[in-house]
Amino acid sequence: MRLRIEMQADVLNRGRSKIHNGRLIWHLFTDMDNQFVEMIDVFPPARVMQRAEKNIVAIMKVPEISPGEAFSPTAILRIDTTSRDWLIKQQRIPESVRKSTIGMYSSMQKYWEIDNPVIQSLSQSIAEKSDGDFTFGKLAFQVVREQVKLKTHLDERRGAARAAVEKEGDCDEHADLFIALTRAVNIPSRRVIGHFFKGKPEPEPHAWCEIFLEDNGWVPVDPALGRFGVLSENYFSRIREGLVSQRPTIQLKTSNLDSGLLSIEENVTMAIVRNNHA
Repeated sequence: MRLRIEMQADVLNRGRSKIHNGRLIWHLFTDMDNQFVEMIDVFPPARVMQRAEKNIVAIMKVPEISPGEAFSPTAILRIDTTSRDWLIKQQRIPESVRKSTIGMYSSMQKYWEIDNPVIQSLSQSIAEKSDGDFTFGKLAFQVVREQVKLKTHLDERRGAARAAVEKEGDCDEHADLFIALTRAVNIPSRRVIGHFFKGKPEPEPHAWCEIFLEDNGWVPVDPALGRFGVLSENYFSRIREGLVSQRPTIQLKTSNLDSGLLSIEENVTMAIVRNNHA
């Protein structure tokens, strides 16, 4: 499926002084094996580059913004997406890669409270029924699916511990709990956030995760929508989070403005491209 994705940002200065020498960092997409970016157009012109965890960002200078005024950059992407099963073909993962991945992607982070007693107890009960990372991942996936009631777009991200105790949450909590359960037994995992396209101009914000399996490498898992090792063409992967548990979609760095006096909003629309026209 070929998609045209338009992102419109609005950076509003709600303070009493002008914004000077601002620098905007805008996450556009992350490298994923089932999506292929054909075109990137950012206005005003920006430097597009790859940063940590294969996240592609646009970095631009922000013009002077007076109090009450806004800066509204636009990014347009054209991407091809495809449905893919990551479990079809096994691959040999070098031991050095496996060890370094465990070291980087098995630690406790905000929202992934692997030392929480509930998380520890739940992960150990899964481990007792598992004979390896694949079966642990499948069982953890089933546990999250069965024990956490799926809600719709909660106002706050609650994290894994609350999801385990309260047994409800949206896609964030499903992903966070799966990550905490796997990291608690030293199986590397990380989060992906993006959008799920249902054919309407406004795609749904969505979060899922990836688990590192010895025989497959990084494999996508979506506990909220019930997918293990498979993504459909409707997924648009935006930001990968594993070395840290949260990356802002848009970040403005400036030396002379309290962040509390800054309002940043984003609108994303998607459409299928037919005959090279959306």
